[in-house]
Amino acid sequence: MQTRQMSYAGQSVALPDLPRYARFYEKLSAGKWEPRTFAVLQRNLNAQTTYIDIGAWIGVTPFWAAGLARHVIAVEPDPACLEILRALAPGYPNLTLLEGALSPDQQVTLHAVDGFGSSESSVLAIGAGANQAARGWTAADILSHAKPGQVFVKIDIEGYEYLVKSEIARFLSPDLVGMQIALHPALYAETLKGPHLWRRLRAALMTRSLARVFAHHFGTPRIHKHRNLLSYLCFGIMLSSPPQGTDFVFERARG
Repeated sequence: MQTRQMSYAGQSVALPDLPRYARFYEKLSAGKWEPRTFAVLQRNLNAQTTYIDIGAWIGVTPFWAAGLARHVIAVEPDPACLEILRALAPGYPNLTLLEGALSPDQQVTLHAVDGFGSSESSVLAIGAGANQAARGWTAADILSHAKPGQVFVKIDIEGYEYLVKSEIARFLSPDLVGMQIALHPALYAETLKGPHLWRRLRAALMTRSLARVFAHHFGTPRIHKHRNLLSYLCFGIMLSSPPQGTDFVFERARG
């Protein structure tokens, strides 16, 4: 596979040289794609850390993280993305590729919202595109591939985070130093029935529930553009049309 050397967030990474990603690469190289994510990873990854990237897409974050972490586990179900990851992963000897989705089920159905290979494929039944079966990996399955020592987890699974809350909770352990969860309340609300206000309320309640899973371990999450969880629930979900996506960032307190 032809690659394109990209410099971003302080590292040079080979990514697939495909026309469909050209505009994204412009944003990436300009430092305008998820700069906060790279800052979080820089704070938490080191030579003692296993980094688990669930929703690895085309390798943008896991390949970058391979330069910092002891071990990287990339989890991805999208068949077009897997073709890329299979081709490029051998260049990273500290990276393990797991083909499938985080799920307690042995098999799930993946739906392509904007064609496979985009960043929008989801196990949620959304969109009118193609669909394909994918293997389900439990948290225990994924953790069985981790090296001994501390673990940091990043999850970006296009709304499915709400349906696998219990499975996400199984990553909790003394070794877990942090977690970043991308939230997609608008996609989750799209799968619900009833009036708009009711669906937003359901999304807000599920978001609060997801935050509470980690509260006793990390405290309240940091949330971009919102002072606290209540602000996000009110102004980011209930009073926003459509509900806004954001990230929950949980990190171990530092002295």
